[in-house]
Formats: sequence, C-alpha cells, structure tokens
Amino acid sequence: MPTKISCLLPALTICALLALPARSQQQPASTKPDSPEVQAHIEKAKKIAGTYWAQAEHFLCEAPRANQVADPGPAKLFDNLWAIPGPYSVGNAVTYLLPGSAGIILIDPGHAKDVETQLLPGLKTLGLDPANIKVVIAAHGHEDHFGGSAYLQQHYGAHVYMAAADWDFINLPRPPAAGGNAPPPVELPKKDMVAFEGVPITLGDQSVTPVFIPGHTPGSLGLIIPVKDNGKPHIAGMVGGGFIAQGNASQVQEFIDSIQHFEDWTRRMKVDVEIQNHPVFDGFADKLTALRARKPGEPNPFVVGEANYTKFLDLMMECARATRDRQKD
Repeated sequence: MPTKISCLLPALTICALLALPARSQQQPASTKPDSPEVQAHIEKAKKIAGTYWAQAEHFLCEAPRANQVADPGPAKLFDNLWAIPGPYSVGNAVTYLLPGSAGIILIDPGHAKDVETQLLPGLKTLGLDPANIKVVIAAHGHEDHFGGSAYLQQHYGAHVYMAAADWDFINLPRPPAAGGNAPPPVELPKKDMVAFEGVPITLGDQSVTPVFIPGHTPGSLGLIIPVKDNGKPHIAGMVGGGFIAQGNASQVQEFIDSIQHFEDWTRRMKVDVEIQNHPVFDGFADKLTALRARKPGEPNPFVVGEANYTKFLDLMMECARATRDRQKD
C-alpha cells in the first residue's frame, strides 16, 4: 500500500492527487449516494460559495479531478508579486516571486527537473535575474514544491525556508517504486532556515508571514503576504498545504482545524487577496485573463475582499467535513 512519502518521487507529475491514504488531495470516487449528513455539508458549502466561489465549491465538494489546462505563462499580478504558473496543472505548483530592495523571495520553486526548462526561462520572461533570488520558501515538503530549491542553493546561494517538521519529512526514506525497484534519488536541499509561525520571513522591503497548517504534510504552511497594486496596499493569503482533505477521520479533522487556524490569522491580518500554489479550482486562469485585459482604474481581479476570502476558507472547511463524513457511510 502506498504511503504519504511516495509524493517525493520526482517522476510523479500529479503526486498531490494520487490515492494516498494519509496526505493526498484527491477524494476517492464514491460508489454510493452521499448521506443526508454529507449532502447537508455540500448545501452549506454552496450557500457559502454563492456565485463567487461556485467553481471552487464544485471542485472541492463534488468533483475533484486532476485537470490540466492551458499554460497561461509568467505574469505580474501585483507591483511586487509575480507568478510562473506553467505547466499549469494540479501536479505542478505555481511559483510566486516577490522582487524587492534586497533581492527576490521565491515561493515554491517547483520540480527539480523543471528548473532549467521552465523556472529560469520564466524568470527571464519577467525580466528577473535568478542571481537575485536570496530566499526560497517551500510551502510544504512535496517535491513539486521544494524540488528546485537544491539547484537555487547551489547556483545562487539562496537560503531555503521550511517548517522544521517538513525538513524532517523530506528526509524520510522513500518506498520502493512499483515492481520493487528503487526510485531515482531526489536531490534534497541542505537543511537551512526554519520557518516559525508568525515570525515574518523578511528580505529588504518584502516579507512573508508563515502560519502552521499541518495535514497535507506535517509542516505545511499557510502564507500571508503584503502586496501592492499600483501602490495601494493589500494582503494576500495562500493555503500552501493542499486543498482537498483525505485520510482517516483524525487526519481530515487535522486539515479542518488547520484551515480554521489559518482563517483566524487571515482575519486578524485582513487578507483580501486569494492565491493558491495549485490554483486549478479558484478561477486563477480567468482572473489572469481579466488582469491582462485590465484598463486603468479598473480593480485587480485577484483582490477578492476580506469577506470573500473568509468565505473561500469556510467552504474549504465545509467540503472537508463532507469528506470526513463520507467515511462514516
């Protein structure tokens, strides 16, 4: 039986959606109708979502899937927040960049195999020099999030941050591949900087505040990021530890508790911008299209407002409760 560690295999491009018993994204296909209890959670999620988050509700509660869409290419989302989405699928984390006065903070460098073919060309497209990457943050300890960090350490001297629990997690022995053959080795970053909850990771005039949200991995992080849109300040929030809860009841409850904990932080810090490192369900591509067509004076489509951001997290929790209660049937 596969274990949570199997997502460290570099050859897996959709590791986050494999049927892993402990720390996976994908909800298993149901063989029988949902119980009234589960249906009640779904209906509550629909009411929370309204029309604004209808796509997210459908994906999270009803039809999670490993969907692949067109690669929208690198983009500038805010004055100080850039994104390199491709290849745009659930198995590939979006890389975010915060260029500032003292260099670049990079969030989730992606697969090791994609650094030279996708990450570095994406930086070039955005006019950013990889030599200016000083800080790398891995939102959690799966290879599609930390994989490129060893390269950035070795070539540019970047400091790599993870929660202590995920520094341990990435060093756990990997299981044999199918057929009993050992998987090819994954080059791990040298243990470097440890992220602490509520302690901003700062580089010059840029900062990222980590919040512990265990569940997807032991050291998954939610990230809270000050951004500016044409000079106007906003606060972005990212759930960096998966988006569909799975596992046994206690593991699903851990996921729910973590999202509630992150919501408490986002309320206090007035988060009004929603981003994801696997944005296959939150309308990222549509928002990016709207941003590229934006005219002077029009709002930034990634600014959702504080109330809508809270609703986004609430529907994540309600869909996780539906997942939990499906296990009781």
